[in-house]
Amino acid sequence: MNPLLEQFLSEARDFLQGIGETLMQLENAPDDADLMNELFRLVHTLKGNSGLFDVPEMTRVLHAGEDLMDAVRNRRAVYSRSLADALLEAMDFVGMLCDELEADGRLSAAHGGSSARLVEALRKPIPADDNRVAAPEPEPELAPARPTSTLDSADLPLDGIPEAVRMQAYRRSCGGECLFWLDYRPDEQSFYQGEDPFFLARQTPELLWCGIQAREPWPPLAELDAYCCMLSFQGLTAASRADLEEQYRYVIDQVRLTAIPRLALVIPGGDPNGGPVYEDFVADARALLRAGDLAGLVRNVSSMLELSGPDLWIASALRWLQLVLEIGQEEGAVLDALVDCLESLAPPRWEASELAAAPSAASEPTSDRQDDAPRAEHGREAPGGERDALSPLEADTLTAVVAAQREVLALSDAPAWLPGRIKAAAEALAGCLRAVDAMASLQSLEVATASALEARSGAPLLAWIEACFPADASIERGPVGLAAEPESPPPRAGAQRPVGEDEIKFGRRAEDAIAAPKSLKVDQVKIDRLMDLIGEMVVAKNALPYLAGRAEAVFGVRELSRDIKGHYGVINRIVEEMQGAIMQVRMMPVSFVFQRFPRLVRDISRKLGKEVELILEGGDTEADKTIIEALGDPLVHIVRNSLDHGIESPGQRRAAGKAATGTLRLRATQESDRVVIEIADDGKGIDPDVIKRKAYAKGLIDETVLEQISDQEAVNLVFAAGFSTTEVISDLSGRGVGMDVVRTAVEKVNGSVALTSRKGQGSQVRLSLPLSMAVTNVMIVVSDGQRFGVPMDRVVETVRVPRAAIRVIKHSQAAVLRGRIVPLKSLNELLGLAAQPKSNDDDELAVLVVRLGDESLGLLVDDFSETLDIILKPMAGVLAGLPAYAGSALMGDGSVLVVLNLKEIL
Repeated sequence: MNPLLEQFLSEARDFLQGIGETLMQLENAPDDADLMNELFRLVHTLKGNSGLFDVPEMTRVLHAGEDLMDAVRNRRAVYSRSLADALLEAMDFVGMLCDELEADGRLSAAHGGSSARLVEALRKPIPADDNRVAAPEPEPELAPARPTSTLDSADLPLDGIPEAVRMQAYRRSCGGECLFWLDYRPDEQSFYQGEDPFFLARQTPELLWCGIQAREPWPPLAELDAYCCMLSFQGLTAASRADLEEQYRYVIDQVRLTAIPRLALVIPGGDPNGGPVYEDFVADARALLRAGDLAGLVRNVSSMLELSGPDLWIASALRWLQLVLEIGQEEGAVLDALVDCLESLAPPRWEASELAAAPSAASEPTSDRQDDAPRAEHGREAPGGERDALSPLEADTLTAVVAAQREVLALSDAPAWLPGRIKAAAEALAGCLRAVDAMASLQSLEVATASALEARSGAPLLAWIEACFPADASIERGPVGLAAEPESPPPRAGAQRPVGEDEIKFGRRAEDAIAAPKSLKVDQVKIDRLMDLIGEMVVAKNALPYLAGRAEAVFGVRELSRDIKGHYGVINRIVEEMQGAIMQVRMMPVSFVFQRFPRLVRDISRKLGKEVELILEGGDTEADKTIIEALGDPLVHIVRNSLDHGIESPGQRRAAGKAATGTLRLRATQESDRVVIEIADDGKGIDPDVIKRKAYAKGLIDETVLEQISDQEAVNLVFAAGFSTTEVISDLSGRGVGMDVVRTAVEKVNGSVALTSRKGQGSQVRLSLPLSMAVTNVMIVVSDGQRFGVPMDRVVETVRVPRAAIRVIKHSQAAVLRGRIVPLKSLNELLGLAAQPKSNDDDELAVLVVRLGDESLGLLVDDFSETLDIILKPMAGVLAGLPAYAGSALMGDGSVLVVLNLKEIL
């Protein structure tokens, strides 16, 4: 399930609860305008949110509820208890749909009937002449698709269907297929709603015949409104009700389905002026029927057909008699009626009993019956009194579990853990009882378990197993063995189900509609407070190694030191798990930032006259809420730059041999403990020569740098403050505010930004940000007897370099590490400390290799120390103006650790 749907379902349940509470308050204050407006707002918001998803049944009901509440608050309808009942039932229906959405990810079209019925009930109190919000109430013959008696088919114009089509439908009905008469009357404003009634009717599944007619006489041509749909579509279809409801699920309230019994299709037609059938033929046919000689009757009918004109009424009746005899599924009364009509020249009039004997689709369960029928839960009795049988896999699994417990309890040894073995076997057996819905046997199992524990023997439980689950008997659902109770008799036919606390609506009781919330809305201040507390726990945790060292070094108690270190390991694990759990609460998917860009790209590209395809990848990548919120503005600047400066116009792209439509790709991934956002386009890229000339013209670089600067260094000049290559200032660019803002915003959250580009092929901006800013991992280094912290995301490696391996190049120290020349800087010198770096006994200097952008640099320090998780606090007071320090942290021994800002120092 996608995050947007999860968020909708969470909010929908809150709205449903609010709607129910407001309706209850309105029971006592029906004239309260504020409550009425609040109720309208809740229904209106929920309806609008549902429109984002493919849930027409839900949206239709909520739209009708919104229209009803609008009519009530504007005094066009009167609020009443029956109106509140209709709204509550509608909200129960919406809640049921939410449950199905959460379970299956989609809605079944079988709810169309219930949806149409609820819409009709909600629109009924709205005045019929109120055309502003409520659609006209359907005429009686346009009732929504609900269970319809087959006798209604006698009023349908089936005689207008060609005889060949009716005969084909009769054959399919005798073959077991359903037959439905479809009456689809589109809304008069359907053309304005983006609907195509003609196309929809033509796509009806298994359509055997379709007709179109006007609902009322056409007005004069001068008065005809060509955009007002006044058509009605009727058809005969062999599709199932479920398929038809799926086809018309968006307009189910405009459709009526009537089940057609096959005998209703037997309607002879044609010219009645051919004269009566010979009396001896009718007499012979009746005699053959009484004698049961159907083969002889078939021969007589065939001979009579050869003597009759094909367009005569008599020929049509003979053809139907011949077809019914060939298929042979009708009773004798039906054949008698067909023979009698040959003499009377009148269509047969079928009795209700005859139609019911050939029901076709009438016996098919309808959506409403499915919705309203009590559903048997797993392991409980179904409405018919029969229990759900165990599947072969379930039965084999339970048999294996019981057999394993029988073997365990039959062991003859008596170890110290025997009570644990007995309890474990008892728990497994209790699970088997729950699986077969034999909860009443739990009490006897508890008695047997107590006896086994008291006797320190598995024999009592073995006896219980043999009584409840005999080795030679199959495991079935229901009461077992010792706890067997007489099953309650099945409910009598026609027994009335008690109404009240057991009343079922849409497959659940009313009290089950408001379930416990599956998500909590927590103020961010509370989460931040938890983060502060976990930070303090980290500080307290870091004090334990210090205490262990003092216990051993100062007091000489090694056992106490060892115990403290052991408890430190446990507390460290718990703190890390708590920290991870709280971090998960603060995590948000990158899609919350990405979802703003489809509209932004569409608007800007249209404004610039460019064609751009936006591709979003990795929207489910998660990061801390603070990081996600900090991504918004930088990404907007980058996307605007890509659209304005990077991607060319369609004409320019065609001239360069590219597709007219440019591609802009936003991709999010997680690499180790960082989230990486890549924004790439296939535009014209960045020309380093243009950047160099522009930077020189603006005074950002001098002539020397202009000659020596590399292409990549020139590309990075776009991050300089005030730099812009646009000559004309517009509302999109040209003001020198853009990429420098991106770098500043990203570095503020300890991130980095890198830009690469190839002329004529496009550009890529890569943002690398930490997953969280709550806890910082640092390495402690010692320099001139003082301890400093260096963020671990800057550290590449720690090495010791012989003093003889250090060379001086242009008054700067450097060393060759892993085949690369790495410049070296003394941390003491950078911090203004007089002391020189100290070497060890082997005359080796400690070098901390750190990363700055794409370059590596070595810091000469006195020594390395451990790595710690700290809560980094910004410098305050007069120290806040020192850019060389990123902040400070409290250590476990009570001292303060200063964390260096390497970017500012170097």
